[in-house]
Amino acid sequence: EYDSNVITICNIRDPTTSIVLSKQYTDTVGSRWRLNVYPKGNNTNQRYLSTYVELCDGIAGRYQYTVELLHDDVTRQVKFQSEDHFKVGDIQGYQKFIRVRRLLEEGYLNAEGSILIRLSIRPANLALRCQYQEEYQTLKEDKLRTQFNAQLNQNLTRIKSLRDDNASLQALVYPEYASNIFVVRNFSALREAQEDICSDNAYDDLGCCWRLIVYANGDKEGRDEWLSVYLRLLEGIPGSYEYCVELLHNDAAKTVKMEGTQSFDIQERFGWTRFARLDWICANGFVSEEQDALYFRFSLRPPNYKAKCEYHHLLRLEAKRECELLKRELIPSYSTKTYTLRNFSEMQRKDSFIYSDPLVDDLGFTWRLLIYANGHNEARGNHLSIYLILFEGVSASRFEYRVELLHPQNPTANIKMEGVNVFKLKKIWGWPQFMDHERLQEEGYLDQSADTLEFRLSMCPPDIKLKCEYQQEFIRKLKENQK
Repeated sequence: EYDSNVITICNIRDPTTSIVLSKQYTDTVGSRWRLNVYPKGNNTNQRYLSTYVELCDGIAGRYQYTVELLHDDVTRQVKFQSEDHFKVGDIQGYQKFIRVRRLLEEGYLNAEGSILIRLSIRPANLALRCQYQEEYQTLKEDKLRTQFNAQLNQNLTRIKSLRDDNASLQALVYPEYASNIFVVRNFSALREAQEDICSDNAYDDLGCCWRLIVYANGDKEGRDEWLSVYLRLLEGIPGSYEYCVELLHNDAAKTVKMEGTQSFDIQERFGWTRFARLDWICANGFVSEEQDALYFRFSLRPPNYKAKCEYHHLLRLEAKRECELLKRELIPSYSTKTYTLRNFSEMQRKDSFIYSDPLVDDLGFTWRLLIYANGHNEARGNHLSIYLILFEGVSASRFEYRVELLHPQNPTANIKMEGVNVFKLKKIWGWPQFMDHERLQEEGYLDQSADTLEFRLSMCPPDIKLKCEYQQEFIRKLKENQK
């Protein structure tokens, strides 16, 4: 017996609908099927509705199938029957299932604008049916085994990750110091010249940049007697940090250490004018005689885990702001124009067209909408047709477009066409069947009191590189025209 399923296909009259996919259903063998319907055909010929049967999942093989377009009058039902070999993902069917005009005029459409199609499928013979059922059971067992193993591996990975996270969390409760070694070379010469020296930029694990500043002969009231040492936060997040600054010695017991917690601001230094007496440093072997150098270690960290998380959050916000600024520079913004089409009813009785007001974008290109109130070519008499034209600019330019038919009362119901296209000068490109006249009035897009339709046109190049190229080419053309 056939496995049959009656399918409701909606949006048949919607001009923006190119394909309707039915819900999948499972036959008795275990394979899953669906019906693909093209209301305007699956090629350039829009006079026929096309239907195709697709094997979404299951057992590849030979199947018989029947596609019936139902009608209240049984004698008018359209029926096609065939037998084909299907693989998973294959589609088989009928490009010219029924003429669109016949579909619209002979009562196949329901009141809500949908049609009913009965899809019936079975294996080509009884032997194949038994074979496919056995294959499906084997396939189902393999899938269950694979899913079980994948779930097991996923759980094991999750357990390992939780263990690692727990170990990391315990380490973060007391943040590790970010430590750096700074060697002050030519110490004697620096003292005589009374110069200060700065370490290279040092970055902690938050990404904040620090420097250690050493005055070899002292600073201010410590001059000539004391070694002066300061810390400076060059960039990052201002706030409270634990610090540890050490003047190192071969004998660890003699190391000079300053540590504590301090609030740091950007570019403001904090430290000790009287870090250590110069005569004591020289007398106790801190200065390497061979290299004439002092060795420092400076270490920094947030005071606790909560503060570190807060600083991380602030850094992410700062990075996000910088990313948004960069994105604004790299991705051009739309140039937009709103146009009101007046006296629509009068224009609908004519076969003429009208141009919208020009949109001059920030490159200097000129764009217009070309509007046929009564439709164009095959859409004449029953549709609103809309086209885009590049009147002035660089031919063969690639632009992102957005054409919207605005709803007077409900902005969420705006009809929007958007995408990317290559436009040539004064060549039309657009939608002959943008919207049928009946829908314009029934769904309130036509302002009945003012007899107007409102459109919004938006254009921009896809990226800043193309925008610069088009700008240079357009300027070159303008200069040639002036000559």
